[in-house]
Amino acid sequence: KIYEMRLTKANEPHDPLMFVKRAPMTSQEMKDYINQTIFEITNATYNRIVRALLNRHAKSFFSYPAAKSNHHDFAGGLAFHTISILRLAHSVVKQYPDIEAPLLYAGAVLHDLGKTVELSGPVGTEYTLAGNLLGHLSIIDAEIVEAADKLGIDGQNEDLLLLRHMVLSHHGLLEYGSPERPKLLEAEILHDLDELDASIMMIQGALTNIVPGDYSDRIFGLDNRRFYKPHTPNHLQDSGKDPSSLF
Repeated sequence: KIYEMRLTKANEPHDPLMFVKRAPMTSQEMKDYINQTIFEITNATYNRIVRALLNRHAKSFFSYPAAKSNHHDFAGGLAFHTISILRLAHSVVKQYPDIEAPLLYAGAVLHDLGKTVELSGPVGTEYTLAGNLLGHLSIIDAEIVEAADKLGIDGQNEDLLLLRHMVLSHHGLLEYGSPERPKLLEAEILHDLDELDASIMMIQGALTNIVPGDYSDRIFGLDNRRFYKPHTPNHLQDSGKDPSSLF
């Protein structure tokens, strides 16, 4: 219920972004992490395209959510989701040999960048006309092709085709919007890490206000499953209860 409304005065906060949920990293911290990762993309084709597209969408990339709802649906969520995947990707590269790290990192940075066009912004987020008609996979794929053309990269260059495949296949299944299923090791890894990060965020978000011993509401993005919040010390601390009261 709104009982009173007035315009802000000059000395009062007036930026709507100050009053919305934000990523747990500052914009500068996220920029620093992304910039450091770009130096690790040592393949010239991937590096040039990533730099060109990040420069084009820099302002939106670090302020937009990753979705209207479900996961990372907060200001800065798009960049934070990307960084979460990159952190996981760095761990995977250390664990397993023969992974093309520059391709994996480049695909991770670009995979959801089309959401800067698909979504309207961090406040009152809606899907744009392009978002509804094209979707973020096809949007960023078209921009990759356009950037490559401007950079003088042959459209049939294998590196370019691999990078496009990373983006186009990252939803994993045709029914989830990918025109192709992953056919590269790095594409499969990107899809798996994307699913892992999104699933964890959805479950944690659904359990935030649930007391131990109760179930969450059904989560649409996870096949309408409900998740249980157990009576563990960590959950009890979140709820403000004394763990010793159980014994």
